[in-house]
Amino acid sequence: MKGTIKDLLKVSGVHGYIIAREKNIQIKLPSRHKFSGAKNNIKSLYDSLVPVKDRPGNVVEIFLEDMVLTIFISGMTMLMVMSSLRVNLALLRMTGKLVLANLVKEKR
Repeated sequence: MKGTIKDLLKVSGVHGYIIAREKNIQIKLPSRHKFSGAKNNIKSLYDSLVPVKDRPGNVVEIFLEDMVLTIFISGMTMLMVMSSLRVNLALLRMTGKLVLANLVKEKR
């Protein structure tokens, strides 16, 4: 596993992802997904989470009634993964960290 977006989407239960960097937001979700049109909400979430320097880790998980939002943060880059409640969270965390590392490496 190289930690690419394709590897992330192969994890059973992953619906899609969002990549946010400073002023750019890339949303890849099914068109009828309830977060597909939430660009302003995602921007406010990005603004709330990224500048915090004393966060104990770089993974934030938000459990909703029908899905899990897993947020990976490194520097000014945020990767948000939307998945079902039945996703293998350990595999998702590992793959998400690899994907984020590759995104940060590409940025430099």
